Amino acid sequence: MPFPVLAQNISRPYENNPYSRYGVGEEFNAINPAIKAMGGISAVYQDPYIVNTENPASYATIKNFTYEGGAEGRSRTIISGNSRYRTGAFALSYLNLAIPMGKYAGAVIGFKPVTKVNYLLYDTVQSLIGPTSYEYSGTGGLNNFFIGAAAKIKGLSVGVNFGYMFGTIRQSNWYKTTVTTNYVNNSEFISSNSMGGFNFKLGLTYEHDLGKDYMLRIGGTADLSQKINTEVSEFWISHPFYSSDTTGSDTAYSVKSAMRKITLPGSYSGGIFLAKGDRWGVGVTYKTTNWSQFSKPNIIDSIGSSAYKVALGAEYTPNVLSLYKYWQRVTYRAGFNLGNDYVSINGKQANYYAATFGLSLPFRRTNDRIHTSFEIGKLGNSANGLLQQNFIRFNIGVSFNDKSWFVKRKYD
Repeated sequence: MPFPVLAQNISRPYENNPYSRYGVGEEFNAINPAIKAMGGISAVYQDPYIVNTENPASYATIKNFTYEGGAEGRSRTIISGNSRYRTGAFALSYLNLAIPMGKYAGAVIGFKPVTKVNYLLYDTVQSLIGPTSYEYSGTGGLNNFFIGAAAKIKGLSVGVNFGYMFGTIRQSNWYKTTVTTNYVNNSEFISSNSMGGFNFKLGLTYEHDLGKDYMLRIGGTADLSQKINTEVSEFWISHPFYSSDTTGSDTAYSVKSAMRKITLPGSYSGGIFLAKGDRWGVGVTYKTTNWSQFSKPNIIDSIGSSAYKVALGAEYTPNVLSLYKYWQRVTYRAGFNLGNDYVSINGKQANYYAATFGLSLPFRRTNDRIHTSFEIGKLGNSANGLLQQNFIRFNIGVSFNDKSWFVKRKYD
């Protein structure tokens, strides 16, 4: 299922990502901006005042009740041949509640989007019935509501997320003749998938004290391949040739509420992190996803056999205990990531790379933080016959840490 032609006309008043046409949409990396600013090294990152939902083993270090929320703004320039198109959006990234459960255990309740589908493509070709325009559109995506828990024994932390993934993806292909004298009706093919199913994720970390305030951490996560139910509705509709009005349209074929299954691929990540107290830390991670396991009912999709991501990131806090110099308590972060996307067009998978940076801004004399991250990168290469996306993403999140639940009141 390649893109219609490279000279397609892309236009939409809100976000339009042609790559989200495939699979279950564009993956939405819904993690704390503090981790995104470090290139996304979520497999090995943990902090007692930041919730890392990508590795549930990190919950074991949670010290206080932590309330988190975040949002993402993104802008992308899509390059097709000599044409450029600008699109963007602003959306919720995540909502988390972390709960300490003793000194060496913790739990998290959270919600986050998993994938986003949003595209609108046009193409005009010369067919046997004359000039014909094709319109491809899609909306929707998947979300995940989950609970997780973790415990730590000596240096080893083990955690698990158990969630329910749900959402609806609606896609439409509309073929229209542009000559009104050939008496050929227009055709529209609509597919709607309402999905829902349980999922789980395993994570672990191991920390080793190297002495002189140095610490080495290794970590990893595993998402096993899993099936989720989907309720499929399909409609083939014939529209009158003589007008854009749909009055008089006829449904030639329909399937309503057919229960099927989608197989989601397994994903694994691992990495290493070196830190010196609360001053600085640097880490590197690798993630791979086996997309050959993916299957979607009655669909032959443009999916590669695998996708990978390599991330490198670092953080630095001049003096976390500084009382009078605010910028000494700010955490500065930077990183880099590269890899390939799971979409494969004409046997070519789209590569990507991005540079990241950001800050964590503390509230005065508390552990609460405002986290920011910026990501600048490129996906695909127009020179290789693929659509190229130059993108900028801005993320902002807030972490409120409340220890009053565990402080005994002197006065009521």
